[in-house]
Formats: sequence, C-alpha cells, structure tokens
Amino acid sequence: MPAEPGHLPHTRTSRFAWGAVVVILVGVTALLVYTLTDTPTTLRVVHRAETAPDTLRALATVPVTTFDAIGITALDAGLTPPTVVTGQAPLYAAGKPEVLFVGAEYCPFCAAERWPLVLALSRFGHFGMLHDMLSSTTSVFPGIQTFSFFDASYTSPYLTFTGIEIYSDVAAPNGTFTKITNLTPGQQTLVTHYGAASRTGNGTYPLVDIDNMVVSTTSGFSPATILRIPRSTIISDLKKGETPASRAIVASANYLTAGICAATDQQPSSVCTSKGVRAAAQSLGVT
Repeated sequence: MPAEPGHLPHTRTSRFAWGAVVVILVGVTALLVYTLTDTPTTLRVVHRAETAPDTLRALATVPVTTFDAIGITALDAGLTPPTVVTGQAPLYAAGKPEVLFVGAEYCPFCAAERWPLVLALSRFGHFGMLHDMLSSTTSVFPGIQTFSFFDASYTSPYLTFTGIEIYSDVAAPNGTFTKITNLTPGQQTLVTHYGAASRTGNGTYPLVDIDNMVVSTTSGFSPATILRIPRSTIISDLKKGETPASRAIVASANYLTAGICAATDQQPSSVCTSKGVRAAAQSLGVT
C-alpha cells in the first residue's frame, strides 16, 4: 500500500472503525514501526507558541451540565470508544496510575484525540503548559487545529500523565518528519503490544493507555469532524456542546474520563459519579 507523502519508509495502517470513510483512513493513518526502535544521535528541537492561559482555563471549565447532557451521544461523528483490556499489570508512574499518550505532531488522528484527552485530564488536574500547533498540511485531513504534548506540564493528585510526541510536523531535508523524542523500552513494548492487539501491526498512533485498563489506538472521532474549524471556535463551542465538533469532543472526553475513573478508584467522586461519566462507564463496562 503506498505511503502518505512525507512518511518514513516502513509504515502500517491504523484501524479506524466506521463505515463510509474506512477506505480513506486505511490509506492515510501513520504507523511508523521502525522508528520506534531507531535512536538517532540527535533529536530535532522544536519551538511552539504556548497555549494561552485563557484557553487552558476554558478547557478546564467546560460545564458539568454539558458533559452530562451529551453523555456519549454524538451521532454526526461516529464515535470510536476506547477498549477495556484485562490481564495487564497496572501502569504506574510516580506512585500513581499513569495515563500515557504516544503520538506524532504531524498525525491528524493524534490531533483529533488530543482535544478530548485534554478535556478529560483537565477534570483530574491542571495543565501548566501546552503548546498550540497544526497537524501536517499534507495529510488527507490537513492542518487540524490542536495542541502538542511536547514539553507540556501537568499535575494531578490522582494520576500521572505522560505525553509523548515522537515526531514533529516539520519535514527534514530527506522528506521524513523529524524525530523529537525517543520511547523508552517499556513504552515501546506497550505501543507494539496494543498495536498488535488492534490488528494494526507492531505500532500505532495515537495510543492512549490508561493504567493498562482502558486503551485507545485511534482517535475517538474522525478528524474530518474538526477540519478547517479555528481553535477559538472549537473552544468557544465546547461550553454549550451544540455543534457536531463539540459534541464529538465532549462525548469522547466522557469515555476517557470513565477510563481514568476506573484507574483512580472513582476519584474524585464529583467527576466520576456525574451523569455523563456514568453513561460512558456503563457503555464500556467499567462500572
């Protein structure tokens, strides 16, 4: 299968589970298996604009009533829920359950998945720093407005968040995307394991692993849902959750929140007992 322009030589496709667009998605999802084990002598340093404090506050203050009203209903988006896994050792870091994100800045599916993940994590803690960015402009879903977890900071009394961006959206002289981070052997093992389990091969972007209990190996909704929508519009629409994009983001965030609640023993209760989260937990089977 031909690779998307600018991708590294060894690529695989990531599963995206809804009907009408599956052929396109199979052709464009970035799976860069050999690069997970490649360790270059130098990594590219990227500089991005910090996400404004007002934006971080807006993402952290989406009303509970909006989460509850939407629940897991976003009919226009064709949601892909995360998967509950069993038989794996808990994923801990710094003495707390870990939420691990592995992605690449150029990847449009990663771009879409960061929105609900930031929303979900903001219910358990605080982002001190994020960075604004666009996914690759050469993708079939070009220039998705999103954030980067590269050099981000996050604190929570309930969990540890590790956000990894392996590649930037900047092309090197040879046409490949520049590597900015290396995976640890343990992280590489998780990417390989869950990629194989999802029938995508030995690796996949994005990966969201919540304490080895709830795992997502693709975005929760199609990147087309937020294509060509300005960041400011997406953020302002989240408050009421009345647009297809905002409903998709909030519903996906409820699924991720339910997974995190399972990892934190349903803490904080104000979040984990809310109507929208309970609906997601029941759907996932983690009640």
